[in-house]
Amino acid sequence: MGLSETEAIQKVLACSNLKVYCDYYSITVDDIKHQPQLAFYILKHRNSLEQLIAGYSEMDSINQDICTEFQRCEQECQSMIRELVKDWGSNEFKN
Repeated sequence: MGLSETEAIQKVLACSNLKVYCDYYSITVDDIKHQPQLAFYILKHRNSLEQLIAGYSEMDSINQDICTEFQRCEQECQSMIRELVKDWGSNEFKN
């Protein structure tokens, strides 16, 4: 037996990722409350969206690692550039 409009709305409003759903679909909680077809649509596609959320969550730690590594590389490059600029100003490079 299918859900009533009220049940569908309540089920969506109780979702822990409600804000993400609203952001993803560019809708508001009020839109869901006043347009039951949105609640039915979200419930129908909920598994796919939950998989996307899980995938992005998994990528978070990978992206953090990449950013940390890039930051170290960036700091090394900045240090090398400072040394080159300092050396360039020394007599060693003057003609």
